[in-house]
Amino acid sequence: MRRKLISLSFVISFVVCTVSLLLGQEIDKRAGVTIYKPDRCYNGYTLYNSRQREEATLIDMNGYIVHRWSYPQGYTWHYAELFPNGHILAIIKEDYNNKIGGMLLELDWNSNLVWSMNIACHHDFDKLENGNIMVLCREYVVNDAIYPGILKSDCYLEITPDKEIVWEWHADQHALELEKFVDLKFPLPKSKSARYPTDIYPPRPYDWAHTNTLEVLRDNPLAKKDQRFKKGNIIFSMRHTDTIGIIDRETGKIVWAWGGPGVLDKQHIPTLLENGNILIYDNGSNRRYTKILELDPLREKIVWEYKADPPESFFSNSQGSSQRLPNGNTFIANSNNGILFEVTPDGEVVWEYMNPDLSAKGRRMNIYRSLRYSPEFVEPLLSSKSQQK
Repeated sequence: MRRKLISLSFVISFVVCTVSLLLGQEIDKRAGVTIYKPDRCYNGYTLYNSRQREEATLIDMNGYIVHRWSYPQGYTWHYAELFPNGHILAIIKEDYNNKIGGMLLELDWNSNLVWSMNIACHHDFDKLENGNIMVLCREYVVNDAIYPGILKSDCYLEITPDKEIVWEWHADQHALELEKFVDLKFPLPKSKSARYPTDIYPPRPYDWAHTNTLEVLRDNPLAKKDQRFKKGNIIFSMRHTDTIGIIDRETGKIVWAWGGPGVLDKQHIPTLLENGNILIYDNGSNRRYTKILELDPLREKIVWEYKADPPESFFSNSQGSSQRLPNGNTFIANSNNGILFEVTPDGEVVWEYMNPDLSAKGRRMNIYRSLRYSPEFVEPLLSSKSQQK
């Protein structure tokens, strides 16, 4: 009797799919570019870094790797950004639970270490015109006006290349200013602070704000209408209060804020657009689907929004980014699912990329944020660096 031979890969695939189905989850094995409509896209280069890796990858529109930076030192990168000189700046995120102190790393095109600083950084930074870096950092404070006990809080620090701190802002010292703008009351009630209970030992600090964005405003048309949005002021996002806002750089006061519980839902990365509106990645942790919002901040009115069809097919419970592209499209990171995609103003998906980096469990790794760069930005770097080899 002839016996049919079954390949090992088939057996493994069958077992994995069977287990996944039993768990109610089927592993999506797609990788790389799955949708590409060149005539509808903003054709550039995409930088991303997988959250469980110590590297950043630059790809073209077909998903081919054109460059990669790597600097193994034992801690994964949270986010990286490319500069015009071919250097990248990466964040190693402070992590209280895993005893990681945090670090900033600047690498040149060839992944040589140019500059680093041990600092309790997390989530975001902004390279300023004067060469300094504004960075979002963690601090642990006691402020009973917010909530009793030890608080995990946030601060913004401006740091020179010589590692001198020349400006600082501390979120807990300005928390009560939010009450003027959004539906928040301090001290926070216990029902809103169950994420980090204080009745365990040793107690976990309560992460009252979970600030996740730092954007220093450049020249913009909105400032001519309203000085709250003038150059040098800072956009913030406090995920755990469902609030975005503006800090006046000179006074340190919060001069504008929007959102609050029931208006936003655990959002990320508000960014001021050239048209004076603010683009917001609204995660939807409670409603269970994600939306991208474009807000007119003066009228406090949503003027554009993107959500998938059906809405639940696009959901990143935590993390995420959105970027308005020069052609009017929007570039989006479905972070928790390791998917990047580009949509037109009418919501058509014209480019999609599935992260090929897989976890030990065979699932796509998260991508906290991603950025699309223009050919004019990247191609001179590719040309000049290749000639140096």
